[in-house]
Amino acid sequence: MMAILLSIGLAACGSDKDEEPSMSFTQEIIVGKWKIASISGESGHVDLKVGVEMVFKADGTCNGWFSMEDAYKIENGRVCTYYAKSGEPMFVYTLLSQNGTMLSVRMNGTLDDKTSCTLMLQKIE
Repeated sequence: MMAILLSIGLAACGSDKDEEPSMSFTQEIIVGKWKIASISGESGHVDLKVGVEMVFKADGTCNGWFSMEDAYKIENGRVCTYYAKSGEPMFVYTLLSQNGTMLSVRMNGTLDDKTSCTLMLQKIE
């Protein structure tokens, strides 16, 4: 059952062929410590708040805003986070714009999570 969920979840990250991002995440862009500067749109999660910090490391691990969000991959120019222990997908981040130390990203949930919002992330390290 877990193998089926994992394959569905990972496929969800790479299956948006009709909606390719105009900008692509690279490891050079995402690696670092980020603070959520603003949130627009409906988030659906009480833990997602302005001021929360996220860390993305070069080894593919991360400390996302959601407790189980602890690993990531870059697929089709998007950052796809997941829970490393089970492989369960968490969120997909699409780069909308970059201006100095600020990123505008669209965040979407995976599987049955309908979360969708736009985050402004400020690089702090």
